[in-house]
Order: sequence, then structure tokens, then C-alpha cells
Amino acid sequence: MHYALLITGSPYQTKACHSALQFLTTALTNKEHILEGVFFYEDAVLICNALPQPPRDEIDLRKEWKALAKTHHIPLYLCIAASVRRGIIDEPESQRYELSQHSLSEGFQLEGLGTFVELMNSTSKIIQFR
Repeated sequence: MHYALLITGSPYQTKACHSALQFLTTALTNKEHILEGVFFYEDAVLICNALPQPPRDEIDLRKEWKALAKTHHIPLYLCIAASVRRGIIDEPESQRYELSQHSLSEGFQLEGLGTFVELMNSTSKIIQFR
């Protein structure tokens, strides 16, 4: 089965990002499941901010997502509008807005909702975590 994940819950106020990570870790052990991508939307885009430093006794969700994505070649997409609104920008966007720095963590990519529509059209199921 081909599927994609949609994550909308904040990594700091909900368990959405953590639950999706656990789900995906388990799902990837089944070779019949093929993940086409993960799309972070609304407050979930906060997961990719490169600046926050979690306490040492807590899981670093950003680091865990990046490692899983790198190991399994999973694209991690972020809604560009939701990201920019929350101060998460990549280098081209920082130049566009004439800013001196960017805050997008490596391993994530800013995309429009068109990318999410493509995921919807190319998969048999979208699984949402709020």
C-alpha cells in the first residue's frame, strides 16, 4: 500500500509528531507499505525550526525525524505558507524577505500545498496526525 502522512499538531503542545514518528518506525518494518512522503502543516511545521534546543532528558523530535528520513529516503515536506508565518524560512526565502539568516533545519524542504495534492493523488491513503 502506498500512503503519505499529514501532520498538523504542534510538536510542543500535542503528541502528533511523536505518534507519527512511532507509527512510521513500525510501519517501515513491513515491506508491503511504501511511504511517499510526510507533509507537515499548521503548527506541525515548528518541528523543523533549527534553533530550539530541547532539554537533554527529552527526545529531540527534529533529530529523530531527520535520521528516519535519511535512513529510509523519505521526503519531509513543510507547508511554505505555514512555515513563513511561523518564522521558519530557508535561504532563498530569507533573501526574498531581505533577512540575514534562515531557520529551516537541514533535511526538510519547503513546498506549497500543490505538493500535498500530488501526494493525495499518488497514494492510496493519507494518514493524519493532529
